[in-house]
Amino acid sequence: MLKTAFMLVLVVALAVQYQAASASSPSIAVNTTLIASQDWVKVSFTGVPEDERKDCWIGVYSPPDANVTAINALSYPATAPWTATAAIKFQYCTADPNFASKGEGAYDFSLINMREDVVFWLFFGGINTPKAIAKTKPVSFTDTDDPRHITLALTGDPTEMRVTWNSASPDNAVLIYGFEGTTHNFTLKPNTTTYSAEDLCGEPAKTQGWREPGYIHTVIITGLKPGISKIWYQCQSKNRRSPVKNFVAAKGADPYASLRIVATADVGATEKDKCHYHWEEPDSNLTYQHMIEHGPSDLALHIGDISYATGYSAKWDLFMTQATLLASSVPLMTALGNHEQDVPGQVVYDSNDSGGECAIPTITRFPMPTPGDQREGWYSFEMGPVHFLVMDTELSCDPGSPQYSFFEKDLASVNRTSTPWVVFAGHRPMYYLDKNSNIDPHFQVFEPLLLKHEVDLVLVGHTHNIMRTCAVYNGTCQKPITQGGYDAPIHVCIGNGGMNLTPIPSTKATWTEYQAAIYGYSTIEVNTTHLHMQLFADETKELLHEFSIYRSYPRQSS
Repeated sequence: MLKTAFMLVLVVALAVQYQAASASSPSIAVNTTLIASQDWVKVSFTGVPEDERKDCWIGVYSPPDANVTAINALSYPATAPWTATAAIKFQYCTADPNFASKGEGAYDFSLINMREDVVFWLFFGGINTPKAIAKTKPVSFTDTDDPRHITLALTGDPTEMRVTWNSASPDNAVLIYGFEGTTHNFTLKPNTTTYSAEDLCGEPAKTQGWREPGYIHTVIITGLKPGISKIWYQCQSKNRRSPVKNFVAAKGADPYASLRIVATADVGATEKDKCHYHWEEPDSNLTYQHMIEHGPSDLALHIGDISYATGYSAKWDLFMTQATLLASSVPLMTALGNHEQDVPGQVVYDSNDSGGECAIPTITRFPMPTPGDQREGWYSFEMGPVHFLVMDTELSCDPGSPQYSFFEKDLASVNRTSTPWVVFAGHRPMYYLDKNSNIDPHFQVFEPLLLKHEVDLVLVGHTHNIMRTCAVYNGTCQKPITQGGYDAPIHVCIGNGGMNLTPIPSTKATWTEYQAAIYGYSTIEVNTTHLHMQLFADETKELLHEFSIYRSYPRQSS
């Protein structure tokens, strides 16, 4: 009897001890396993020992079988957490204010559809020496096969519009469209492509940062009446259709048309759940949001350093989700910057600023009307009263180079009767500010061309601030001989789109009219005789600075 009672007590004690041990085992769970893109998932974690709490974190990974083994740190521009497959994003367990005392907590994550299921991993050891402890069940998306990342772009022909989109499958991709006010629908089969890790040029793009980009479809709608045709369209992939989108055909060259432009550079992408991720840009979502809210625009310009993915493919998905709200209704024209294109041995600057991407992810998503190879990213187009020339600042622009020859031929061909204004754009600046005021001799080699062909405005980025020069040539402010006559280009840096701000000097250069280190975006309005540009702040939408250029029409002879 006593022996039986003793055995019973022992069994109960062992059971209690087992339950206590089980209760304290580290675990992680999600409150749902099926969501739509951009929905929220609550992740709960418990059982974290006190000595592991300081270095505990939650990583978001996709696909579910992603390799989370710890690796040695990679070189620039790679960033921790150092797992074999990069985390899409992560959050420290201490983000829950009660975690430190209890060893348990929860956090709400927002997830976007990246074409594959997602899991959450619980890690100890910090982001530099991670130890994978436990993971959740996979979270799937109801809209995995939906077309997404829809963008418009000009082709150089105002009777056309390019439409590009992304999907998980190459199957049954088609564009359905029609003219507003008619009942007839048209369908177009796109050119469908993708790229592999082998197409890229280095780390982390080929290794830690790689994930499948899905399929990119692009098609050109033809037969449009410039500035008149109103088009509705839907992108289809695997029999799933996007919501109906709309655009107005681009304006052709017309000196009497008005043009409304939104412009930015050096943007990146923002996680709305405030998680940590590669090269965080907490204000970049506001830039695109405000460009949308500013009102109907004819054109959007993004002058380089677009997503700042720099080898981490998941960040392209984040950026495209952010940008498509604007770019699906307004043509978005881009320039290649150092963080899209630069890899050693292929560019002037011989850096790895693209993280091994060597422009492939960018030109696949944003095909531009270049005269040749998309990786030689110079091109021009006309819209309304403006001739636009976009350069590739990462490739040679020295006299005798293919790019310089393009400048000469293109600028000489401009008809100032049909397009009285010329706007030149490129990522790296000729005139710029950091702790000092600077003029880059690398770009001054073509400054005489800008003056000779009476370029009116130069838009640049790269330095993460805003700056406007006077009408300047060779570091000296110029004045027109007569009212409405030509003086010199005004250079405007709009590199304040989202990436960490660059300090400005305490005093202005003689050629600087305005300078500020504030996140923001810009607008440009152009008609026959006036160009008016405004610079706005992201956080407050405050108008920071504005200026106008007046030119008589027809243009006066120099």
